[in-house]
Amino acid sequence: MPFFIDTSALFKRYQPEHGTDLVCKILEESNQPVYISSISIIEIVSNLRRLFEIDKITTEEQFLQQRAFFYQDITSLGITILDVTADDIVNAESLILKRYMKPIDSIQLALALNLQQDDVTFVSSDQRLCKIAETEGLLILTP
Repeated sequence: MPFFIDTSALFKRYQPEHGTDLVCKILEESNQPVYISSISIIEIVSNLRRLFEIDKITTEEQFLQQRAFFYQDITSLGITILDVTADDIVNAESLILKRYMKPIDSIQLALALNLQQDDVTFVSSDQRLCKIAETEGLLILTP
């Protein structure tokens, strides 16, 4: 069963917090395909930068190490990056028309729904998004 990991869950890999162990286990031990959206790349880097520049939780050196670790994971763990297509944008809008969602969340969910026929498990730390994903028929895992 493949996994689609949204940014809220994937971020735990690079900034330890509650749920980090589960995300690491999925990435390192599951032997199942792991997918992320291309949007997650910029979200992860932006959030890591925020920890350094705005929140002052990390140093610049830590930011650079976390960013390098993230890019290393993409290659070494065989994470598949899904590009956002025009059809995905249309599907994301359809999700928003059903109920309010943040734009990025609607795109993440639209991409995950493309994998629904493969019995994908949607991994997210966003409780509201998980509830919506579940109503759309996805299997859910919350770290």
